[in-house]
Amino acid sequence: MAEATVKFNVGGKHFEVSRALIDAYSDTMLGRLVSDTWNEDPGKAVFIDRDGDIFAHILNYLRYGSIELPTTLPRSMFDRELDYYGIPAAQGISDQESIAKTMESLVTKFNEAQMNRDMFLLALECNNQFWNHNCCRMSTGSVKVAIPRGHPLRSGTRVVTNDPSNEERKLFDQYLERYFGLMVAADQTVYRNGDEFSVCDSKKRKRSAIY
Repeated sequence: MAEATVKFNVGGKHFEVSRALIDAYSDTMLGRLVSDTWNEDPGKAVFIDRDGDIFAHILNYLRYGSIELPTTLPRSMFDRELDYYGIPAAQGISDQESIAKTMESLVTKFNEAQMNRDMFLLALECNNQFWNHNCCRMSTGSVKVAIPRGHPLRSGTRVVTNDPSNEERKLFDQYLERYFGLMVAADQTVYRNGDEFSVCDSKKRKRSAIY
C-alpha cells in the first residue's frame, strides 16, 4: 500500500507532503522522483540539491494554484525553480515588487483622474459665475470670479498657476474654452483659495486682439 505522504530533503530542509498533492503533478520532476520507478524506498526522504526555502513556496504554489511572493524572493528565482521542477508558470503568481508597481500605477491614474475632475469642475464654476453675472447685466464683458467658501474645490493654496506648461493650468484652460467658450489670460493666476481672477469670452477676446 502506498504511503499517504512523501518526504523530501531539499538542501538540508525536510518536508513531508501529501502524496495526493504530488500525484496531481505526476508529470513533473517531483512526481517522477516519488514514483515507484524512481523511488525504491518510499519511507526514505528524497534528496534534492536545491534551495529549501524556495521549495516551501513551490509547494504552496502547488497547493493553492497561486502565490504572493515575499520581497526577499525575486520572481526570476521562483520561475527558475519552477522550471527546474518541470512545473509550468501559470497565472496567479505575484510578487511584492509587481504589487508595488501596480499600486503606484493606480495611484498615478487616480491622481490624474482627480486632476481632470477638479479642473473641469473649476471651469464649470467659472462658467456659472460668468453667466450669472452677465445675465443680470445683459453684458458679456470680463468677470471677476472666485471659488466661494465651502466649495469642494476651495483650497488653502494656489494650485493653478499662470505657468502655461503646468498640467493643471493646461487642463483648466482647455476645458474652459472647449466646453464653455471662456478663457483666462495666460499671464493671470487662477486661484482655488478664494482670491479673484478674471474670466472673459474667448471669442470676444480673440476678436479684440485681432483688431
